[in-house]
Amino acid sequence: MDKLKKINLKPIDLFLIVSLGITLLFILFNITTKGMLFKECVMDSPFLFSDYFYHLAGSTDDVNVYSYGPPYAFPPFAYLIYYLLWSLNPYRDSGGITNWQNYRSADNALVVFVIYNMLIMMILVYCINQYFQERNTIKNEILLPTAILVSYPFMCTSIQRGNIVALVAIMLSLVWLWMSSESKVKQELALIFIAFAAGFKLYPALIGIVYIKRKEWKKAVRLIIYGIIVIFLPFIIFGGYKGAIDLYHTLRGIASYINPNKTNTVCGMVKWLGLKFNMPDSSANILGTIVNYIFLVSSLLFFFMSKRKWQEALFLNGILVSFLPSNWVYTLVYYLSTFFLFMQEYNKDMRSNEWKTNAWIIVHVIGFGMIFSVDFLMVYYKYGLITGIFTITYLLIGINMINILYERAKSGENLLKGRMNGWRGCR
Repeated sequence: MDKLKKINLKPIDLFLIVSLGITLLFILFNITTKGMLFKECVMDSPFLFSDYFYHLAGSTDDVNVYSYGPPYAFPPFAYLIYYLLWSLNPYRDSGGITNWQNYRSADNALVVFVIYNMLIMMILVYCINQYFQERNTIKNEILLPTAILVSYPFMCTSIQRGNIVALVAIMLSLVWLWMSSESKVKQELALIFIAFAAGFKLYPALIGIVYIKRKEWKKAVRLIIYGIIVIFLPFIIFGGYKGAIDLYHTLRGIASYINPNKTNTVCGMVKWLGLKFNMPDSSANILGTIVNYIFLVSSLLFFFMSKRKWQEALFLNGILVSFLPSNWVYTLVYYLSTFFLFMQEYNKDMRSNEWKTNAWIIVHVIGFGMIFSVDFLMVYYKYGLITGIFTITYLLIGINMINILYERAKSGENLLKGRMNGWRGCR
């Protein structure tokens, strides 16, 4: 008993117990179910690595790529990077770029894809070491990367699809850390990485709103300049003016339909609930749209009200993950930066905290542990795997909104008064 009292349990240790424990149980139960759980938790095999090879193929038709419509909906900077990867193992299909499966099976294309993912994983380990300075430890260099890599947001979705969102999430994690760094170089890299993230996925440009809150106008202006260069300049190579117009129409089209099966989005969840209560499709659609914009406005409001950096990341990442109707489940990986920032803030022995703080930590650690694991338990949830996992994210957002209101009411502080104290403690 005395030995147990001497154990220095940190939140990150508790996370590893929860995350790796759930994933280990998944492996064991998957064996007993003869692979049924793996099939249920991992995205459909016919589209294995499709998001990588769709766009790799698209990068080979620089003039007409945007004329095809979906799924060619990335900014041209992304296709420039895909073209560089394609050039390592060049292949052109006689049937055109829509035959992405042929690009996947061409020569040594999968070798390039594997190396590309290995490099992303190396960046992930580097990112972890940037957040947690305990270098050369099994926890930071083996256990934590393993827990993240074999989790639902990575293995089951973003890596399975080969979607570049995994790389973007890691880049944004570095952005959140480096924007407050004492190093001028890292501060500038944070701006450049936001521009790159926007060049890949466009909507991560939202993270730039942090500089508006901090009233760092010069950095905001430089970010706009970087963004214009990264997002618009590559149109010279890919599509030109017509390509830009085609991309705009494609983005409008895929963002306008609310799919009730996409309960990973707020509008999809609300429409799904509306249909459950026998609402007409049109009424459920209107309700989903209204609640979705309430979610957007309230998330931005609480972002400006929050004093903790990890809470700011939570609200902005919530928008990145669950606002756009077209988002797929792999966008869950954007919560990576929120997880890192939370663990960084509470990176100390839990024995030194009062019970209220420990209860707060435990609730969030369990939530992050269920998100960043193969949470097979949600397969048995009444409303399905995706609904169950994303309900956890909505609960975390809701809990933190209530927490901010409570803290401000307790201190008698004006709800709309912003402070920067949370930034000073997060270097």
